[in-house]
Amino acid sequence: MPGERVWQAGQVPTGPETRALRRSLLAWLLVVVALVTAVTSALNWVLVDREPEDPVAVWLAGIEDGRSRQLLSRAEAVRTQPSLDVVPNRVYRNAAGRISGHEILEVRRSGTRAEVRALVWWDADERTGERREEVHTWGVHQVERSGPFNDTWELDSPDAAPLSIHLPATLDEISVNGESIRIDDDQRVPDPRGPGGTWRFEALPGDYSVGLPGNSYYRAAGPPVRLSLPFRHPRPADAALRLEPSPRMWRETEDRIGAWLEDCMDSDELVPERCPGSQRHVGEPGGSTGTDGPSGSAGTATQPPGPAGTVTPAPEPSVPEITAVRWQLLSRPALVLVSSPGDPLRWNADPYRPAVAELSYREDGEPVTERVEFPVTASVRSTGQTARIEVGPR
Repeated sequence: MPGERVWQAGQVPTGPETRALRRSLLAWLLVVVALVTAVTSALNWVLVDREPEDPVAVWLAGIEDGRSRQLLSRAEAVRTQPSLDVVPNRVYRNAAGRISGHEILEVRRSGTRAEVRALVWWDADERTGERREEVHTWGVHQVERSGPFNDTWELDSPDAAPLSIHLPATLDEISVNGESIRIDDDQRVPDPRGPGGTWRFEALPGDYSVGLPGNSYYRAAGPPVRLSLPFRHPRPADAALRLEPSPRMWRETEDRIGAWLEDCMDSDELVPERCPGSQRHVGEPGGSTGTDGPSGSAGTATQPPGPAGTVTPAPEPSVPEITAVRWQLLSRPALVLVSSPGDPLRWNADPYRPAVAELSYREDGEPVTERVEFPVTASVRSTGQTARIEVGPR
């Protein structure tokens, strides 16, 4: 094009050309700064609580909608205490006792401070059909910040408080309001009540039910653990979670014991491995027989010294012929799991009530019947979501 300057490689621009380039770059810089300022100002205008009633309306709407993360993630207690958790929104949405609506009634402003009165209400009672309503007043203050439209209003004292749950052991998960929560190690505070520590979370007004997930190997022992925070001025609260085996632990342990007993009763040996065995042929591997010496241990007898001091070995004892071995379970005690004193995550079957089996066989053609009593040994160690079940002699 006419008048267009074509730059050659290695060519140095002249003084007028350098000044024109600088003016162009400066113009673009001013355009970018203006755009950033305009966008930032627009965002501040939309997002910042510019009116005294804004933080109150945001707080009440967050409680209505169950937005615990958004309301508490910037709370001073949460920011200054790394171990203080905030439950997910799905947990708080399941909390009973939350308000269902609000209306700002009045704002009284005095400089950088103000009081905001609002009407709040709860869903109608299912029995009476009446709707509960209350009027409350919140104090707010203005916080000055640099930048356009950055001045904001904040609540003087948000209505939240920490809840502490004392855990009896290090569990994989617990449940709050029916939702599973996995607790990280850095969120457990050491607790003299138990090795599980204490889990703490900042909570909004409402009711909280603490227990174990439905698929856990445990369930909460005793009455349900419930904590309630009032709508205004809540105070810290705590509760202890106690464990007992869940139906899943009972069922799977019972199934494992049943399978072990079935394998033992199907054996064709007098002393099957890791099973109850014959009392008459105890210590005889595979049901074979032997002769005990005077000390009660199997050995080889010898004859007295013969002429010239020679010793003549005694003849080997005859081994009885065992045939037609049959096991039959006569009775077994109901399963009772008791907690291990040294490990709150281990549960053992009560060993003091034996099972009874009948062992019948032929020894050298003669029928023999034994009544064999034996303990049902079982142990379960579970962290809640996984379990190691051991059955039979160790």
